[in-house]
Amino acid sequence: MNPSMTSPTFWVVSSLLSARIALPLCAADPLTSDLARDHPRPSYHQVEEIQAMAEAVRTRPFSIHRGAWEWDRLLTRYLDGGRTETNALPILEAYFQSILDRGGAEGRYPTFFSGHGAWGSGGRLRIYQELVRQNRLTPAQQQQFKNIIGEALEHSFDYPRIERSANNRPFGMNGGPAIALTLFPDLPQAPPHRRWLEALWRELKEYGDTTEANYFPYGPIYLDGLLDMAEGLGKFETEGDFLSSHANRYLDYIHGGGVRGNPNSASWVTRDRSRVYSDPWNSAYYNGTHPDAHVWYRLAKRFRSPEFLWASEQASLGGRPPHHRDLPEEYLEAYRQRYAWFDSKGINPRPPKGGTKIGYLSPLKHRVPERLFLTPNRESGQPFASFYLYDRNNNYMHYNDDVMGQLYEYAFDGSKFLHTSGKYNSNVMKTPASYDALWVQHPATDFATGRAGEIPLGTWKTASMPLQGLLNHRRGPDSPRWKFDASIGLFRRRDDPHRGYAHGNMDGYWYLNDDFRLESMKWDMIDPVLEMGIPRLSGPKGDLPLFDAWTEAPEQFTITTQPEGERPQLVWKGGDPPNSVVAFIDGPQGQALRITGKIGQPYSIRLEAIGLTFNVSEDYTRLLLDHNGRITSGGEGFGTRGGHQAGFLVNKRMAYLTYDTRGGILERPSLRAEQRGNDSFGQFRYRSYAGPRSFWTRQTLLTQEGYLIVRDSFSADETLRGYLAGPCWLLRPEENWKEDGRPDRGPLEHDPKRNWFEAPAWDHAWWQTRPKRILVWIHPAPETTFGITAHATSADISRQMGFEDYPTQNSHAKSRVRTGETMDFLSVLVPFDPSRTATDVIKGITTTVNPAGDCQATIGSVTVSINRSGDWATRR
Repeated sequence: MNPSMTSPTFWVVSSLLSARIALPLCAADPLTSDLARDHPRPSYHQVEEIQAMAEAVRTRPFSIHRGAWEWDRLLTRYLDGGRTETNALPILEAYFQSILDRGGAEGRYPTFFSGHGAWGSGGRLRIYQELVRQNRLTPAQQQQFKNIIGEALEHSFDYPRIERSANNRPFGMNGGPAIALTLFPDLPQAPPHRRWLEALWRELKEYGDTTEANYFPYGPIYLDGLLDMAEGLGKFETEGDFLSSHANRYLDYIHGGGVRGNPNSASWVTRDRSRVYSDPWNSAYYNGTHPDAHVWYRLAKRFRSPEFLWASEQASLGGRPPHHRDLPEEYLEAYRQRYAWFDSKGINPRPPKGGTKIGYLSPLKHRVPERLFLTPNRESGQPFASFYLYDRNNNYMHYNDDVMGQLYEYAFDGSKFLHTSGKYNSNVMKTPASYDALWVQHPATDFATGRAGEIPLGTWKTASMPLQGLLNHRRGPDSPRWKFDASIGLFRRRDDPHRGYAHGNMDGYWYLNDDFRLESMKWDMIDPVLEMGIPRLSGPKGDLPLFDAWTEAPEQFTITTQPEGERPQLVWKGGDPPNSVVAFIDGPQGQALRITGKIGQPYSIRLEAIGLTFNVSEDYTRLLLDHNGRITSGGEGFGTRGGHQAGFLVNKRMAYLTYDTRGGILERPSLRAEQRGNDSFGQFRYRSYAGPRSFWTRQTLLTQEGYLIVRDSFSADETLRGYLAGPCWLLRPEENWKEDGRPDRGPLEHDPKRNWFEAPAWDHAWWQTRPKRILVWIHPAPETTFGITAHATSADISRQMGFEDYPTQNSHAKSRVRTGETMDFLSVLVPFDPSRTATDVIKGITTTVNPAGDCQATIGSVTVSINRSGDWATRR
């Protein structure tokens, strides 16, 4: 993928374009003709000059859009309407003729099956099928299109050098080719491409799920391609149960709140209801998510599913208000236009069954916990919260890596209060993410900035690499199925190395390569002076130093320098006596090594021939280095990109940020999802969280009134002595913070003893006419202080539609870690109407946390209690 296509600006621009916003046109441009504007249109029934309009459509410059989604919807409207809208057919033919015109005399169409232009290409093939059925294309035109398909297959797919994994990119781009092969099976390119399609499908079926679990905007793109591939490969007939289960997993992400929280996309509610009602086939209730509603339409039609139909209605029209109150006739008419086919079959939308539960990736095979859902049901306006559980996140998710345990979404009564953040934060990927989770950070840096900070020389800390993060790394270790190809810096299947690559070891996502071979590690000095202890492994088996003492360091431990313009020079190796650069000193944990280099001259430290094999979940979970002075991986490999501090380069290819990276291994037996009446409770626990023997437990209760009570317990090991820890909640600011000289915004003025925060809701459902606010109360325990940090995050939060740049308001509590003790934090989140003040709300809140960690919160007439063992109760 072109990096420019993943920038925040790109997503905003593409969202605006996909929303079909009319742009000013030159007077001389043929697009100024009314006949050429705004296609597909809501209806062509009353158009008298249909042939002139069709010619205008055919001759206009090719539309700026991704794929052919809108034209596929026009075809569906025409077909599912019984082909009675006869004027739609000439328009579809004109669009198709524009493809032939663009193909040119040689039949070439370079972007037909490549890049983002391939998204939705299955629609072009379906339009072709209908035109052939109705004898609208001459044999010469059919042959021309066949030539275009053949040329596109020939030139768009260099099989050894295209991506092979189950996510939006390969599936979104191969839906059209899958259908094309059913239409043109005699093409010479058909056999090799069919083998490629089956290889892609194997990656999905073998693991039982996609490696890109996130929803907007990539889920609908992936699902659209998946449906086309399933259609072209005949998978609905042979693997219908799997496809139904797979779609139902995606259905879990959707609720009836009329709002949606999601990382890495602009899922803001469209406010122009007249536009929604006037063109329901092309309405996008969430800006920039055009394929969404039609994907669920197609699934609903395929499986005759009222639940999938309900999901489509949510995405296209926004869903109905609670108890269908004040439902305008325009809404019902728009629904009738969009879903007449289902009405004719007696299929009515129905919210999915089930409320509070654990959601699983690969539910039929690996059954990996991915999400905790709290909600009494999926009815409109009901309270809803979800937490992200998956502890093996990576770049495929289009989501920041270090995110386990975060509150993913919190909505109630048509209001979105929290919805976390994503890949496009204030730095590049693989930076720490202090969003809606328990944050742990060294005290020498600002708390909860969401960026890699700097610890000055004179302060010891422990660089701590969570090793499980390497297993699906883009340069991760090999496994029985996958082998790293150094010539391209990517992974290939061992049993099929000439078809495609993967951005990382796919086995790592599914816990299939936990045995790790540590051969070498390398790091570079940033400061001219570095003091450090002996690197060691740590985890359930205890601490394992990589050698016994600095005086006994192996000769494979080397320090080199490389003056500008010269070759690397050896400064010291293990077994040599100290010299002018290297000295043995007393450190906090015993004997340490001091390196005193020349200012401005780079120094690299390496340890080779380690030769240890161990399990990164059960034996040793972290690679540790106590150090005074900053270190980096040197920017080699994907992950630290130069300058991020405390990075190691492992086995000469895996670079991973180790500076305040929380990491964490989910303890599956800890998972609980319980419901009593309309109150929902959930629990999860991570070990090796921020430290090799540290534990974080989060217990949370969502009441029927929409109150969210979160109890966090943290037990820190000795590597985190003196650190700060506490919950962070990413709230929307009242206004755009503009602080001169602080491009990252930084801490805002806040009384460190004031234990509460308030903010407006991020977004509201179309039917919610009273804007809501949220109050966050954190129990004021002794030695706990409170603050706000404003910083830019991702395109879905900080950069709203219209190019307004809003940083987030990261509101947090923090206390100093006490090694060997369990810290308890209690957060109470209360939605309220602006008719009340925050002071009014606070008057009704009381909280207690006793020495045993038992927590109680009273909000008005509701009292809830949670203790460390997970016993909980609600009284009214």
